[in-house]
Formats: sequence, C-alpha cells, structure tokens
Amino acid sequence: MTITNNRREQMLRVARLYYIDGIEQNQIAKKEMVSRATVSRLLATARDRGFVTIKVNDDLRDAQVLGDQLEKIYPKVTFTVASTSQDDTRVKQNKVAALAAKYLDTIVKSGDIIGVGSGEEVFQVSQLLETKSVQDVTVTALTGIFDSENYPTHQNDIMSLFVKKYHATERTRPLPIIFNDSTTKKMVEKEKHIKYLEKLSRLSNIVLFTVNDLEHSSLLDNQNYLSDREKADIISTASGEILAHFIDLDGKPVNQNLDLRTVSLPLNNLHFKDSGIIVVSDMSKYKMLHLAITKGFVSDVFVDQQTAQRLFDYDTNQ
Repeated sequence: MTITNNRREQMLRVARLYYIDGIEQNQIAKKEMVSRATVSRLLATARDRGFVTIKVNDDLRDAQVLGDQLEKIYPKVTFTVASTSQDDTRVKQNKVAALAAKYLDTIVKSGDIIGVGSGEEVFQVSQLLETKSVQDVTVTALTGIFDSENYPTHQNDIMSLFVKKYHATERTRPLPIIFNDSTTKKMVEKEKHIKYLEKLSRLSNIVLFTVNDLEHSSLLDNQNYLSDREKADIISTASGEILAHFIDLDGKPVNQNLDLRTVSLPLNNLHFKDSGIIVVSDMSKYKMLHLAITKGFVSDVFVDQQTAQRLFDYDTNQ
C-alpha cells in the first residue's frame, strides 16, 4: 500500500510526539485533530514500515547473566556485576561502589573488625555507606600511611567515614608504608601498641580493598619510598599491586626485600576472612582481579560490566 507524502509526514510527526516527546496518544489525537484510533494506527504502521524501531536495553539482565557465568568459572566467589554499558568512569565507580556499600550494610554486625584498603574505589564505597546501629565495631587500616599526587589513596577519609557510619573505633597504623630497611621495621613492630594494631588487622573478619595495575599504583607513583632501581625492577617483573604488595602472576612478591620493609597485611592472611570484598571498576585491572580471585584472596567481587566481560573473555580464551 502506497503512503502519500502527507500521510508519511503525519506518521513521522505522530511517532516523534509519542516516542521522543513522550506525549500520550489522546493528546496527540487532539493536536492532530484525529481520533485516538487513528493515532494508534499511524504508530503501528510506522513500526511496520520501519520508520520506528524499538530496542529494549536489557543491560541489567546482561550484567546478571555475566555474573552467573563468572560464578561457574570461579565457583568459590560471589559476583555482583553493575550494569554499566554506556557509562563513564565516574558513573561506573559510583554504581559498583553503591552495590558494595549496600552489601556491607547487610553483613556488618556488632563486634566486627573491618579492615579497609585505600584508593578511589574504596573511597567511593565509604561515601555511600548507610548509617547502621551496631556496637563495638573496629575499623583498622590494612596498610601503613602513604599517598601520591596523581593517585590519591584517601586513607584518612575512608577510615573516618567507616567510623562515622558504624559508630566504630578507629585503629590507624601510624607507620610509613615502607621502611628504609627491614631491621628498623622489625624493631618498631616490637612496640606494644604497634604490635596490637598489626594483630588487629590480621584478626579482621571483613576486609574491603581493590587491586591496581602498575599504571594506577599510588605507591609506585609516590616519589618518597622506592628507589629508581626498585621501580625499574617492579615495572619489569610485577603484574600489579594488592595492598602495597607488588606481585607476579603466581601471586608472589617480586622483590622480597621490599616486601619485608612494607607495612601491610600479609596476602596469605586474606584466605582466612569471613568476607573478602574487592571492588573494581576499571577494565585495565582485569588481570589483577583474576589473580586476586584465583589465589583465594577474595570471596565477594563487585565489578562493572565491561571489566566483568573482559575477565570472562580472558578466562574462556586461556
């Protein structure tokens, strides 16, 4: 059936009013001075002739399916994948962080010891926490103190927000992230209070952290702790960083001397947590995420859709 130019123009006009401007059909009928039934027929014809195409954006379902697929690959880990197909970096971080914050709200209880890492993604989670009525909660830092100009760690802010939301006691390690030598570090750690703080981080039953590739490592970016030779060694041998530990693909420190000088929770201790929560919202970190999962450092993964897809492709293609 041939459509006249006038009819075609009316059909497109009605379609724009309905699908783009969101105007109801009875209002369009008054505007076009036709019956509502005519408007309905014009819209149906527009779809049949291809003037209008309707696409259902089912990213939320895709994210859930992706999470289910990853749990088949990593059966000991629970995945929560945020639907983020069209989002920029900041929105991705916010969506992933919101899911992790909501999960924390369901599991944190009185008497918990929460160990927190640092970095932008953990900071985003801390900003989205809900206030919860719990008692005797302790929040402890998993590493010593450090920061960088390009990749801020937000350590103080993260601790403060967790303490505020859970009415918790704050236990920060008042130590630099890296000592000049391991002997000095051992001597300092013999001090009673420092020894207590180190033990507290080991006893934490909930931990929250992220991973970094070498490009986004705050510690590697910092100019104060690593020599040029150490940085060159790390860049040539390490896959990335977890809680200030630079590790290879086997999950082992690439520089044993440096690791002995570093103030951080030993990675093997992560095997014994009730909840090891990791948040990742950057595709460049997918290999480090894979490493953290396969080495048993985490139990709950909160990740954006693109990183989850990259992780899935990486594992299925190996």
